[in-house]
Amino acid sequence: MTERKDNVLLIGMGAVGSIAAYALTCSGKSTVTCVVRSHYDLMVTKGLKIDSCDYGQKEGFKPDHVEKTAGEAMKKHGPFDYVVIAMKNIPDVSPIENIAAECYDEKTAFVLLQNGIWIDKPFFKRFPKAFLISGVSMIGAVLYTDTVKQMGPDFVTFGPFLNKNLPEELQIARCKRFVELYSNEHNDARYVFNVKETRWKKLVYNSAMNTTCAVTGVDSGRLDLFGGSDSLVIPAMKEVIAIAKADGVVIEDSIIPYMLKGGGGVYYPPSMLVDVRKGNYTEYRTIIANVVKIANYYKVPAPTLTILGNILHIMQMSTMEKKGRFVLPKERPPREDHYQIQFLD
Repeated sequence: MTERKDNVLLIGMGAVGSIAAYALTCSGKSTVTCVVRSHYDLMVTKGLKIDSCDYGQKEGFKPDHVEKTAGEAMKKHGPFDYVVIAMKNIPDVSPIENIAAECYDEKTAFVLLQNGIWIDKPFFKRFPKAFLISGVSMIGAVLYTDTVKQMGPDFVTFGPFLNKNLPEELQIARCKRFVELYSNEHNDARYVFNVKETRWKKLVYNSAMNTTCAVTGVDSGRLDLFGGSDSLVIPAMKEVIAIAKADGVVIEDSIIPYMLKGGGGVYYPPSMLVDVRKGNYTEYRTIIANVVKIANYYKVPAPTLTILGNILHIMQMSTMEKKGRFVLPKERPPREDHYQIQFLD
């Protein structure tokens, strides 16, 4: 008798999402439907090229099904055992809860394969009975139009965002099952119960290196050669470690040299820099703004992170204006008028 395959929906076919879709397909334990927006036509005709340090060279990768929206996927192929959300987490532009609502079912486990911290809070507020899984990927990968180039191994940890409204043992079992679905002979997928610790450890890199590259406009290799690691990144990393400690997570300083090697021997552009170069929105709220909020709550000094976060906020507002989310008056309003920007959507 043929073993039943789990039904998996993946939303967000960027670099991380594409490798995740490929990993799930390679394991052969699930039927994979992907929601693809910007390169939908490419996916249904040619498929993606995979240039991977894990999987080698692959041509024409296509999942089992491709749809344009989560709603269409749910109607045609749902309900799903798991929904993997691998799109960028940009709550000030497109809250993931709105997309999840299109394919929500109380029996579905949602996997947030996304950056940042406090990303579970708005999800549980919207869906108080949801199964929610944290996915933290340490992969190095970039999407170039029709090709995903993976430079760093796919090392990813999954753990439960515990929901007090559901039995803990059931949540753990659902999470461990997903690790089985994702794992194959080429990647390194692990179950880790302590979600908070794994997220804080990645923030040592993301809140410092990812943000600094975005603000300065240079990749991690050039940033190091130009002196940015010593002047900006390392101070920011030390601030993240101090904030994490106040939040109950102890991270040794020895993680800093390890994180500084991210990208290996290539001039690696972190995800936020790629977004800036493309004129896209960035994940600054979940990657750094929330970190600064936690620092303020615990009264931990974070001057470097605060400046980086403030600059990224201004950059985000500039992107919003360019994309037509608001229109400013022709004449600059005086400061004393306390002008409030009115968003059009």
